[in-house]
Amino acid sequence: MRRYGSLLPLTGRLIYAIAISLGLAAVAEAAVEIDGTVVDLNGTPLAQAQVSIVTPDSHAGADVMTVFTGDGGRFSFPETISGLDLANPDLNARMLGYEQLNVSAASNSSSAMDVTIVMRRTSNQAAVAPASAWLTRIGDRDEKARFVRNCVGCHQVPSAAVRAYAKQIAAVDVADPATAREQSWLAIVHYMNYLSGWEFGRANPDGPPDAEHAYYVGPGKEVAATMAGHFKDAMDELSGYEYGAPLIVTADTFIREYEVPGTNAIREAMMLGSPATLWAADVSTNRMYAIDVATGDQEYYDVPFDGESGPHSLHRGADGSLWVAPFFPSVIARLDPVEKSWQTWPTVTNKGEVLGIHDLSFGYKHELLTDDDGLIWYSDIRNNAVGYIDPENGDAEIFHAPEVAGRAGSGALLYGLVMTSDRKHIWYSQLGIGSFGSFNIETREFETRVTLPMADSGPRRLTISDEDIMYVPLYGSGQLVEYDTRASKQLGIYDLPDTGSAPYAVTWDPVRKVVWIATSNADAIYRFDPQTKSFGVIPMPRDGAQLRMIDIDPESGVLVSSYANIVEFVHGPRMALIVDPGDGAYGDKMMGAAQ
Repeated sequence: MRRYGSLLPLTGRLIYAIAISLGLAAVAEAAVEIDGTVVDLNGTPLAQAQVSIVTPDSHAGADVMTVFTGDGGRFSFPETISGLDLANPDLNARMLGYEQLNVSAASNSSSAMDVTIVMRRTSNQAAVAPASAWLTRIGDRDEKARFVRNCVGCHQVPSAAVRAYAKQIAAVDVADPATAREQSWLAIVHYMNYLSGWEFGRANPDGPPDAEHAYYVGPGKEVAATMAGHFKDAMDELSGYEYGAPLIVTADTFIREYEVPGTNAIREAMMLGSPATLWAADVSTNRMYAIDVATGDQEYYDVPFDGESGPHSLHRGADGSLWVAPFFPSVIARLDPVEKSWQTWPTVTNKGEVLGIHDLSFGYKHELLTDDDGLIWYSDIRNNAVGYIDPENGDAEIFHAPEVAGRAGSGALLYGLVMTSDRKHIWYSQLGIGSFGSFNIETREFETRVTLPMADSGPRRLTISDEDIMYVPLYGSGQLVEYDTRASKQLGIYDLPDTGSAPYAVTWDPVRKVVWIATSNADAIYRFDPQTKSFGVIPMPRDGAQLRMIDIDPESGVLVSSYANIVEFVHGPRMALIVDPGDGAYGDKMMGAAQ
């Protein structure tokens, strides 16, 4: 299996020092326990530092494992690692405001290694801070929201590749640097639109769809002007970024990352079955990857469709099945993970209307939920509609959402969808116009409509609690809406710790009674506590960690997500991941998913 690559920075490699007191072989034949301490130059222990290791090819399990230090700076990997190169274990520590200086290790047995990692303070955070950190340069909130909504749909901005391009622009000596910058960024905008058109046109014999129905940078000159105005320098120096909320990681927090090798565009992931299997959707093919959590072994299964489908949104069935909504108009698919057998339903209505399904209806358990008649409801991004399909006979119908006053003609894009506990109402978000509302399943009528102050606030993937409190992530404005669907009353709107984080999806945790927030631009998962109205942060182990969804394994309570950079030409990690927050909320089952 191909590994993601080394995590150890070049400076750390150059001064790597390791001493094995008992003269161990260069490659350990037995599985090795790794513990250690992270300290600063004065020997002071550093708490809540990330420590990651890229596991050898022969190791059964995750490709990369990450833990965090406790109050005494100590860390411990909960799984032993086999096939480890004792002379060069690929260890790396990350911490905001620090850089790794060196690593030393000692061992008093052939199966245990104690590591000391030394870090030093640095004022330059460019190597660790997320892409969102650079967006603090955009002081106008409306401008930043428009920029995020236009530019972070496929990959992070400004990613490392974007900053490298900025450095090239800054190095050019021209008489009119301002004009040169704007023209240079406009060229990139045109290129992004080309890739977007290619991606969305793959399944269309008539070519790319209308720009408003794709990840398309519409106001190209405005976006280029924003980049030229705020990204003027080489973008290799950054200071002053803070997470904006407490880190909620402990010495028991554990992140496992599984790379899907080869060219792909991994979109979403979900964990099902026993033994636990990660199912990862590749939107660039018709392929679902099955990753054995314990061994790391991978297989793939193609969605049966003659043409482009691009598995996209994943939903867990109450019976343990996996439901897949397509990226392109094709089929809704249901996979029996045990029998490896498929059922499919065409995405076309009885009237012949072609559907662009985004989400299928689900409730507070984040499981597929039908209405009282057994109908599955969905959001239709193509037609700005909600609709249903009858899984018994394939009958389908859609209901077009009414126009929102003052927001007409701006690409409504009906997007996220949840169902209330009485199974009589669905609530939806409209990404393009800053709106959300409800639809009465019994009367087949649209009811409540909420128009947010900012058209570019960007409500995306919703969630709902067991008390029918709905949470709406505002992708553009970097906020979270709390809304009582029973009383049709907004309870609050809260700024995220980083308003440039681009919150893409939220999921209710029925055991912890919190909301987990997947961000696209901040390399972080946020936790929102409705009781205290406070946030916590779990930083991801790498940059480019664009998250579009987050699921909670109902048995173990671990969080499941994936790094979802698209299109496949975009640089970025292609991984599914499991995050154990380390809070013990699900008791002794917490680590069961990986054992």
